[in-house]
Amino acid sequence: MGSARGRARRGVALLLTGCALALAGQATAATKEPAAPKAGRLDRSFNGDGKVVTVLPVGGGGGGNPTYRFPFEFAAGRMAMAPAGGGKLVVASHRAIVEYLATGRPNPRFGGNGAVPVGRIEGLRFRLADVAVDSQGRVLIAGTTKPNDEVGMSGPPVPGPVPSVATIRRYNPNGQLDPSFGTEGVLNTTLGAQPPTFEGKPYPGAAVAVVGLAVDQADRPIVTGSAVAEVGLCAPSQSRFQRSQAIVARLAANGAPDPTFADNGIESIGGLSWLGLPLPTSSGVISVGSNVDPCPRGGGPDAPSVLTSLASDGGINQGFSAGGFWSRAFTRISDLVVAPSGKLVLLARTIELSHGEWVESAGEAIRLRRNGSFDTSFGHGGRADVQLPRHSAIAAIATDAKGRVLLAGTVIHQLRHKKRSQLRFLLIRTTAAGEPDDRFGRGGRVTTTFGRRSNVLATDVLVDAAGRISVGGKLSGPATGDAFALARYLGGQ
Repeated sequence: MGSARGRARRGVALLLTGCALALAGQATAATKEPAAPKAGRLDRSFNGDGKVVTVLPVGGGGGGNPTYRFPFEFAAGRMAMAPAGGGKLVVASHRAIVEYLATGRPNPRFGGNGAVPVGRIEGLRFRLADVAVDSQGRVLIAGTTKPNDEVGMSGPPVPGPVPSVATIRRYNPNGQLDPSFGTEGVLNTTLGAQPPTFEGKPYPGAAVAVVGLAVDQADRPIVTGSAVAEVGLCAPSQSRFQRSQAIVARLAANGAPDPTFADNGIESIGGLSWLGLPLPTSSGVISVGSNVDPCPRGGGPDAPSVLTSLASDGGINQGFSAGGFWSRAFTRISDLVVAPSGKLVLLARTIELSHGEWVESAGEAIRLRRNGSFDTSFGHGGRADVQLPRHSAIAAIATDAKGRVLLAGTVIHQLRHKKRSQLRFLLIRTTAAGEPDDRFGRGGRVTTTFGRRSNVLATDVLVDAAGRISVGGKLSGPATGDAFALARYLGGQ
């Protein structure tokens, strides 16, 4: 056995060693980076709590409640959002445009306080179809302009957009109309449509409706919509019908028709009544539409959606699916996006017969290869394996830089002790393989409320360059009336 002094020395040495290890551990803990916030949490750097409410006027002088269905029949207008680069967001209605900084605060450079009114013309009403922002930060809005009285020829009112023109406006980054576009920043055009016939007689003017807007990599606006070709009477009911033709137009930077696209910038798609959701791709444009029966006999579902692929010159891309067109029976497409791989991701709904009525499903994600075939490496046979919560529906789709799919929609939440329900944002993320992403929120999903007395209906979802996810949609509550709600979430690694 060693001496007491030896044992003491060894004890001191062990103590010093323990202290050194403890100090080293403290140093390691001090230099260790804090854990990153979990993906799916609200981004507190956005307006302090991750949420913003935009109150946009919707009434007065040709106003109307917003609608979020495709306006094949002339609709009352909608609110929409678009990314503006640098994390900025733009929200628009038919009455005003608001631009937010990445912090969630209004951009003071845009209109002086972040908001710009949309000019009105006495006796006419404008209905917004969509908003887009080009690479120079210029904001474009597109929609349909028609007379307030909604009457075409003398006599009974004519259903649908008759007479009407497409209107595209472009604003500089400071919120002023861009004088280099159209006429002092505003372009009113019939998109090459000829006047329809009205019960066999020539109609006095063209009747067009804008459904979609996008801007390609060359900052050329792409507008999709519909033009009425004929108004007549259905037999034997004698009710009026309107037969329409789908249109895709690409404009030059100054708003003139682009002569390098189709027939002087405008292409009519045979067999389709309307087109919307134009999506510029590296090889051209993909859009979705439908062929609407002008005299439906009843008893069956509406026509399925049709994906149309156009080459860069406006011609049909014969290498896509069946001669440039993709369609499935009893299937509607509500949104679409291109993944980083170049594959096409669709938000699709099936039309099903339930208790004697045709109803749409809640929605699912489908991924197609570039040639239009199902991508079997995604989910189950090209369909994402996502189980939606009860009483929910998906309205918009996006992908991030890693190919993960974001599904935004609405879920009905039953409030405890209140005996009432509430509409909340629902955001779901899948892996790039189409499986639920357990690293996002709880089990791959998050829900968001904007107050106990407010209801929100999601309509848009975007992912910025930093991977942050923004969801927007209509908000209604006792203090705000109709408004647009925004929530931004962290995307994580």
